[in-house]
Amino acid sequence: MKASDVMVADVITVKPDSNVQDVAALLLTNRIPGEDEIPPLERLTVSQWLWGSGFHIPGAEEHLLGLVKPFALNPAMSMLDVAAGLGGPARAIAHSFGTYVTGLEPDPELAKRGMEMSVLQGMQKRAPVEAYDPDNLKLRTGLYDCILGRQATYTLGNREKFLYALIMALKPRGQLLLTDFVMEPKAGAKPELSAWARLQPRAPKLWTLAQYTDCLTKLGFDIRITEDTTENYHGLILTGWKRLLSAVDLRAMPKKHVLSILDEAETWVRTIRAIDSGALRVFRFYALAAKRPAVR
Repeated sequence: MKASDVMVADVITVKPDSNVQDVAALLLTNRIPGEDEIPPLERLTVSQWLWGSGFHIPGAEEHLLGLVKPFALNPAMSMLDVAAGLGGPARAIAHSFGTYVTGLEPDPELAKRGMEMSVLQGMQKRAPVEAYDPDNLKLRTGLYDCILGRQATYTLGNREKFLYALIMALKPRGQLLLTDFVMEPKAGAKPELSAWARLQPRAPKLWTLAQYTDCLTKLGFDIRITEDTTENYHGLILTGWKRLLSAVDLRAMPKKHVLSILDEAETWVRTIRAIDSGALRVFRFYALAAKRPAVR
């Protein structure tokens, strides 16, 4: 591993004597004349180098398929992914289990790109991706056997309204699997959490663990699993950066490409620091639709 790679790895593991500025100073010396004409990398390109083709958040295909194992998916089942991103998860599930997976994504550009990827892979019917407004979600009652949401709720202003739409869309005893950021009540004012929040695409509106469990129970979900997966999420971040560093030679990249990667590194440094401060946690919730609430 080159010295530059070691320094990037140091940033991601948040060693106190290393930071993103140090890496930039090392990598951006003695550049090639004329390379400033080369445009920056798209963030989605860097994301897929980190997490895998069609994936834009930590946890590539192997992790995802393990995550949905409790669903016991089969070709007769229908599933909804409410944070579909580029559709990689939906396509992986549809390919592995034969299940029809509808992908919904709040970012219109991500949804457009995700549908294009599904079309290119001939999976536009089995794993379509479309844009939606999570603040005004309307779904057909009792349509889905399973609903998945990875980091789907932490920026929502009216989370209860969103979760109500999900339980109404599930069949009786339908399954819900959420993974999301959770605020530790006693550490929520820490500066590391604010620094993380400033770099999120949408302003986070974090809930505590108690708020999640109270809301899900109130809506009629039978919560079967509430698991703190923070340590595992931390590991997924590091695994992604090891994958990127093994695949690209940062020294040989154009300046703007390096800067694009370092911008992405800054986001994940902030995430790890917020986690290590104790203010930010990641939880997995697995629940059954035990009873449908009254129509609102």
